[in-house]
Amino acid sequence: MTVKKWEGTWPASCDGCEERLVDMKYFCDAKDNKGRWGLFCPNCHFILCAGRLGPGYGQKYDSKSLEKIGG
Repeated sequence: MTVKKWEGTWPASCDGCEERLVDMKYFCDAKDNKGRWGLFCPNCHFILCAGRLGPGYGQKYDSKSLEKIGG
């Protein structure tokens, strides 16, 4: 089984609150409630993206290993 990982540059900060993503357990590459894509900490993902994940909504990644979490 191949482990899927974040392939971009190391994510620096949340596009919602600007907190450092490396300090979080995970981050989400997701579409917000206004249809814009960004990188979000867990709290901003819940508030700005309604916590949605999956095709067309976003993915969750471990902030330390950059491995994709979930399907």
